[in-house]
Amino acid sequence: MRRLLVIPGLLFGLLFAGGGFFMLSETALPMWQNWQNMQSWQPTDAHLLSFTSAKNDTRVHYRYDLGGVSYRGNQLGVTAFKDNIGSWHRDMQAFLGRIKRSGDSLRIWVNPFNPAQAVIDRDMRWGLFALVSGFCSIFILIGLAVLYASIRSSNQIPARRRPSLWDLRKRWQQAQAEGSSGLGFLEFCQQLQAESQASVPGDTPPTDWQSRKGWEDARIKSAAAKGVLFFWGFAVVWNTISVPVTFVLPRELQQENYAALLVLLFPAVGLFLIYKAIHRTLEYRHFGRVLFTMDPFPGAIGGHVGGHIQVKNLEYRRASEAQTLAVTLECVYSYVSGSGKNRSRRETIKWVERGRPKIANALEGVNLVFRFDVPQDLPQADVEQSGAYHFWRLSVSAEVPGIDLNRSYNIPVFATAETSRSISHDISAQAKAARKKEADAAGLAMASGQFDIEGLSRAMRLRQEGNRIHLKFPMFRNKFLTLFGAIFAAGFGFASYSMVDMMSGGGLFGIFIAIFSIPFLLVALVAACATVYLPLNNLSVSIQPGEVSVLRRLLVFPIYRRQFQRGDISHLAIKRSGSTGQGADKIEHYKIHAVDTGGARVTLAEDIDGEDVAKHFRDFLAQRIGVATEGK
Repeated sequence: MRRLLVIPGLLFGLLFAGGGFFMLSETALPMWQNWQNMQSWQPTDAHLLSFTSAKNDTRVHYRYDLGGVSYRGNQLGVTAFKDNIGSWHRDMQAFLGRIKRSGDSLRIWVNPFNPAQAVIDRDMRWGLFALVSGFCSIFILIGLAVLYASIRSSNQIPARRRPSLWDLRKRWQQAQAEGSSGLGFLEFCQQLQAESQASVPGDTPPTDWQSRKGWEDARIKSAAAKGVLFFWGFAVVWNTISVPVTFVLPRELQQENYAALLVLLFPAVGLFLIYKAIHRTLEYRHFGRVLFTMDPFPGAIGGHVGGHIQVKNLEYRRASEAQTLAVTLECVYSYVSGSGKNRSRRETIKWVERGRPKIANALEGVNLVFRFDVPQDLPQADVEQSGAYHFWRLSVSAEVPGIDLNRSYNIPVFATAETSRSISHDISAQAKAARKKEADAAGLAMASGQFDIEGLSRAMRLRQEGNRIHLKFPMFRNKFLTLFGAIFAAGFGFASYSMVDMMSGGGLFGIFIAIFSIPFLLVALVAACATVYLPLNNLSVSIQPGEVSVLRRLLVFPIYRRQFQRGDISHLAIKRSGSTGQGADKIEHYKIHAVDTGGARVTLAEDIDGEDVAKHFRDFLAQRIGVATEGK
């Protein structure tokens, strides 16, 4: 009975794969066959009778005599469907216009085995062929990938009950509220599936963990040498492929096809890759091998991860003056997302801490000395590191005059609870004290009436008039999200326009294209709405003892208004609304909600950076209104 669950996947896969094959048989394959057959056709002269022109279509009629018999033809090129790719139609219309005005004969190509078949242009339109073939291939690959995944899952359905979609959504919402996951719903489900297939870490290290290359002893090498080789290899391959593309640019510009200037993006990326490869090479040559000597070895969950990093060619004075000298320890979950050619490896940071190491003189440079206190509930490093797995990464960076230092290490960390024998410089205590200092500073600033602090003033303007507080969240505060939405709207909008333009000829092919354009149109519409709403919405909140007024507007037009009395409000609560960055640079964003006695939530403040700042501001607002906070 469980195998019936794969039927929707099979139908979806068959629809996409079959649709892709159908579109391929109606477009790219006939184009290729026509081009191949027409290469043996013979030239002759014809008389142009008429032609009509449109942006994406050219209709022509001509007459020619062959063997004493008069024929009429209407085939223009190797394709018969409408398109707006390149300048081919514009060029053909200009050519036919010149023939019509001058009255000259028209050179055509005739099938010697069937003189009723003739064509004006028998050359292959390679750009259109590549675009159509790629478009159809995407549908075919998606369909085949879904078919494969459905068939495979039908043979791997476990006996235990799988969580329902409702259960998964509740787990995702809980993870979002707790701040333990910033993934979208689909990515969250994929991560859960990958984690369920990954091995569960045990209480003791695997007996063969030192068999992994690089973990033989306590001196761990960085991945710098591999990074240099990777960037040079990638730069060479990218430039080898992209540079020849620019050779067609002069011809396209002569034809006034200025959109072809976009191909310059490819060599620009190639130059950036060469720059990065040179930069990494200079860094590696300057500092050489930078070894991390672990103490304890291996690192210990429930204990310490620490040791010292010996850096050659780095003077004590320069290291001491570096403002951004830092070591970062991360527990990383690595998993594969997507399927087929869309598979990509992604990372989720499970735990991270960063701080400044102690600097000690060494024979040829300096030693960076440190240790981290690692919580007990974190996963161990996976020895094999294939499929879905956890690993631990230590990074060191320093911005110093000349060449900056950047190294990272894949290190063994297991649940041994061992502590360091010789390292006393505790970065975890340092980081905890810094977080407490920042939180206390934010609380003191708000208590003294200062709200122009980091995390609060990025999106909010606060004004006090006696007992009344005015909060203003102005337009254009979501610049990054607006840009992201605009890119989506433009990309999917262009794809939708192209498909609608292709289906304008009608017929079965046009109907099929219309069906597949619907998802693109919906995404373009949602992205376009987001692109308008995100920059133009603004929130105004007025708070005084016992009363709250909320007004949300789009530009100057009200779209939501609510007024509360103190008795209408149950409590104030904070909710995580998203995050930017990753790892130690991750910034979590929060909203403050007024929860009424019926459980409905109304936003009082948004786009607040940091949980501590959000909590302090929530407490401040709750005190001014005269209501409780969540959990009290």
